Amino acid sequence: MKENLPLIYIVEDDEGICEVYDGAFEDLYNTQIFENGKDFFDAFSKKTPELIILDIMLPDMDGYTILTKIREQNEKVPVIIVSAKSDEISFVKGLNKGADDYMSKPFSVLELIARVKTNLRRTNLYFVATDGFSIDQNTYKATYKGEDLGLTLKEFKLLKLLIQRAGVTVEREELFKNVWGENFMGETRTLDMHIATLRDKIKNVSDLDPIITVRGIGYRFEVK
Repeated sequence: MKENLPLIYIVEDDEGICEVYDGAFEDLYNTQIFENGKDFFDAFSKKTPELIILDIMLPDMDGYTILTKIREQNEKVPVIIVSAKSDEISFVKGLNKGADDYMSKPFSVLELIARVKTNLRRTNLYFVATDGFSIDQNTYKATYKGEDLGLTLKEFKLLKLLIQRAGVTVEREELFKNVWGENFMGETRTLDMHIATLRDKIKNVSDLDPIITVRGIGYRFEVK
């Protein structure tokens, strides 16, 4: 698997179409292809991809059933239906069940890539991930390799800012301004105490201590 490339799950049983996907996404994304719903959900239960491409006509369960089950487990992951069913009823049914986009077969590879990029871009406005850490600004949850860190709102905001600026020292004043607001009048030790509890919660689910103290200046997020 290529590092730092978004992961896309593809549920498709047509070998020819799968070859098209392999060629279209090579060097752009990491892809895993599943021929049926069971194999897909086995993988989905272990790891959530950045995007799902879903056929409707599959051997064990239809794509609408798969989509319904996806949305029961995850409301945010983008799903693009790509199906030979091109009638308006199928299109509307797919969107009503939670699909983010719908394309008909045969499709233009360039259009498919453009739609994938658009849906990933829309998601990434609210989702930040690095080194196993994920920040979901829709749910205000932070996880490490899928395990919830159990952060308070201020801890979440601190971690979000540090991850967004990973590798850069964020000054104390900027952290106070973004997390506590312009007019914060409390103890300056408040920041250090929140960082300490944030570190503890990260250590509870990992062996990492990625928040580095830069004395007299601020903090930096860095996984060695």
